[in-house]
Amino acid sequence: MATTTPQPKEAASGVRKDTQLSEKELLYVQSRGKERSMSYSPSEGPHEDAGTNMDDSAHVPERFVSVEPSFTLTALDSVPPEANIADHDVHLLHKAHHIDPFSVLGAHCVKIGGQDHIVVRAWVKDARELKIRAMPGSDFVLSSSNQEVPMEQRADWLFQKVFKASSGGGTKGTKQSLAECQLIYELTAKYHGDSSEKAYPLRDAYNFGTCLDTGDLQFFQSGSCWHVDNLLGSHLMDVNDATGVRFAVWAPNAVFVSVVGDWNGWDGRAHPMRKRHEFGVWELYIPGLKPGLKYGYRIHSKAGHDFVKIDPYAQEFENPPAHASIISSCDDAYKEKTDRFEWDDAEWMLKRQEEGEMDVVRRQPMSIYEVHLPSWMRGEHNEYIGYRDMAHRLVTHVKALNFTHVEFLPLTQHPFEGSWGYQITGLYAPYSRLGNPDDLKYLINELHKAGIGVFIDFVPAHFCKDDWGLVYYDGEPCYEYADPREGENQGWGTMVFNFRRAEVRSFLLGACYHWLRRYHVDGLRIDAVSAMLYKNYCRTDWIPNEFGGDANLEAISLLQELNWVVHKEFPGVFTMAEESTSWQGVTNRDHGLGFDAKWDLGWMNDTLAYLCAPGPERHTKHDKLTFRGLYVAHEKWVLPLSHDEVVNGKGSLLDKCGFAGTPFDERLRTMRALFGFQIGLPGRPLIFMGAEIAQGREWKEHNSVDWHEGEEDGRKKNCIWLSDLLAVYKYHPALHAGDDESWNFQWIDCDNRDDCLLAFLRKWGEWYNDILVVINWSGKAYWRYPIGVPHGGEWEVLLNSDDWRYGGTMYGPGNLSRIGTTQGGRLGWPYCLWMDIPPFSALFLRAPQPPEAEKAREEEAAALEQASELRKAKVAAMKAKDASSSSTSAPAAVSTAANGKAAAGQGQSVKANGTHAPPALKGEGSKANGEPSGQRANGDAQLNGTAEKTTKAS
Repeated sequence: MATTTPQPKEAASGVRKDTQLSEKELLYVQSRGKERSMSYSPSEGPHEDAGTNMDDSAHVPERFVSVEPSFTLTALDSVPPEANIADHDVHLLHKAHHIDPFSVLGAHCVKIGGQDHIVVRAWVKDARELKIRAMPGSDFVLSSSNQEVPMEQRADWLFQKVFKASSGGGTKGTKQSLAECQLIYELTAKYHGDSSEKAYPLRDAYNFGTCLDTGDLQFFQSGSCWHVDNLLGSHLMDVNDATGVRFAVWAPNAVFVSVVGDWNGWDGRAHPMRKRHEFGVWELYIPGLKPGLKYGYRIHSKAGHDFVKIDPYAQEFENPPAHASIISSCDDAYKEKTDRFEWDDAEWMLKRQEEGEMDVVRRQPMSIYEVHLPSWMRGEHNEYIGYRDMAHRLVTHVKALNFTHVEFLPLTQHPFEGSWGYQITGLYAPYSRLGNPDDLKYLINELHKAGIGVFIDFVPAHFCKDDWGLVYYDGEPCYEYADPREGENQGWGTMVFNFRRAEVRSFLLGACYHWLRRYHVDGLRIDAVSAMLYKNYCRTDWIPNEFGGDANLEAISLLQELNWVVHKEFPGVFTMAEESTSWQGVTNRDHGLGFDAKWDLGWMNDTLAYLCAPGPERHTKHDKLTFRGLYVAHEKWVLPLSHDEVVNGKGSLLDKCGFAGTPFDERLRTMRALFGFQIGLPGRPLIFMGAEIAQGREWKEHNSVDWHEGEEDGRKKNCIWLSDLLAVYKYHPALHAGDDESWNFQWIDCDNRDDCLLAFLRKWGEWYNDILVVINWSGKAYWRYPIGVPHGGEWEVLLNSDDWRYGGTMYGPGNLSRIGTTQGGRLGWPYCLWMDIPPFSALFLRAPQPPEAEKAREEEAAALEQASELRKAKVAAMKAKDASSSSTSAPAAVSTAANGKAAAGQGQSVKANGTHAPPALKGEGSKANGEPSGQRANGDAQLNGTAEKTTKAS
């Protein structure tokens, strides 16, 4: 019968400085990449919402197709000895140690006296009475009336019944062999301890065949199964008129595995799983289960130990320190489209796709606000604020500051808050303290609707050691390397993923795909890439690769495949690497790792070291500000002022803006100059939360940002400066469009160490797009200071950080004022600007504007407007088509709560951090469209023109 990092100019400790791969190593990596690309097929890993939904029918075995009955079953009065299983089998079932429960449970063909019979054995926890009947669609009926038949109890929990099979009986079935047929049945049970005498209907988990398609499991075993989240884990499904959950877990070294959870009292005897031996995967479909139930896997190891583990592919977990997996109601894998989370960001996604297909993503403005969501804002009593309650506040704040993107520190499930999310356990689930998957989708959807992109930190390098997690998952090294010299990062106290093992590669690559497909994430920042690239990273005892080198070749090929598939399947998605060594080709797509950008940690360390030096000593450290020019053309960059530098006793960013004893006002001025320097340089600027209000203390992950400090006048004006600065950055393409081009940056004055002054030019397209940036790091005010420039005429002052609106003294040229040039510039330039330069300041000036400049901008704005209207029309047509198709479609088998309904504990409005909120939310800072408010220094006009154009162009 069928069934902390060094600077780029230095190599990490123990790592070679020459990071070129040998010829043999290069051939190895290229061959692995070729194998992967040949085995990858988009049709095998469809992405929904951004593509197509997985076809449920492809994963439903043939046995679940409805058929006409072909045989009649007549119950025998008793179970003949030939139909009994051995006492040893019963003993193993009671110990949860049966190696193949499906061989003895469910319906089976037996020969009794030379005739065909069917024996049904049911394993039901705490049952005292069971009855059985055939279901519609079965190949069998029980006698002519198909009435319920009582089953005989063989032992505790074990019931059985034998039926004689006969064909005919007026049925219309066409199957002639009993072995072709399926008996699909339903049980009714009465339980010990239930005095109501009520009989409860149930479907038998051991009446269902194999759950997973062999081809899918082979794909998983190939190491490139990007849609593995549809296969493994727990998924709500309808199978043969039964709604339930399919469980599947990879535990190749386990001897026995059982599903345990709320419904069976976490008893490992109740639901033993079937092993697909050639794949090391255990599976079981349990009908009758619903979303919200907690579960795990009870594993019996080869060493004889029993323990309960989480589901590595679970999409929800309970709140730490508890760690049980949860059957998610937000799983989109097997939902009808109408029952999934209703995204409303189609215009954003279409724009992203168009930019990706035209390969112009790197030309777009990209200013990033780095956020640790659990501590961005807390409630009045320091309680967590959920994704939904946070959405409006975060959107309003980010939009007011004119950031184009947010980057969330890891949002995957993690047990220890002090790890900030970098020591993960659940790579497929969002952090449960803040809500469920649909709550996070709501937050991302609201950000997209506001025109704000979303990046997330993704951690494929290592995972935490908690014994209920991934470590020694089945009693032996499974997700980690077996040898501690490879498998353990002693510096971080974590385990290292085994990049060599194909199933682990599928796990990691599938997680990337999961976040991009299910959550519409716009980019991934891959953490700790250096630790992945080198076998000897922060290790004294290590194992060379097969060619004797220190490069981790399997990790290199993994990163290459990740970037290749992400860019192929999700045009417009941006990938970044946190890589701190001098590895060559991190952002090279042809022969390198293929990232879109690399964090410039060397620039951050050098710049902050310069600012911490006493004023009289700064001239001796001037090279720290200009060293970047030697390597900037080698890669594509993100310029971070990140969380790493404002934690663990390092002080706040404000603390770093001056040496010990520096006055508060001088620190604020220096911080404004720092922001100007960062945003003026080539590379995408990234600023960690709290810096916008110049928070005084360093970041603590268990406390909110000190939003009350943002009420202070000086700090509030720091916010306004940053907002205006980012508005100018967005509007002027010279400040962002050529970040990756060497000709986009040109020094005007790079060696003025005695005056602590820097001047440089940013370029894009025509000469009149040039932007001049002048930074004064000294406490001196310079009167009529000569700055050489390439173009004669009147240069327009876009921004002066010493403007009174930013807390300055109004020294120097006012915003939108003009400065004329004279012949014969400094340092050989043909023209000269004689400027008054404030102390600790940043100034941005635009090149003289000929008549054709405004016309060109108007034409560009019109083209952008036209493209936007076309996208809106496409989105409207898509929505009309979806509405038409959904009106005729059948309802989904498994329905979930409406998207507007918050998860338990997340629906109530939480008062944020007492009475304080981010200053931008209270109408004191820049407006959400980037338009600054208030008057300019020296009575000059407002920057309204710039801000209005910013709104149109962006």
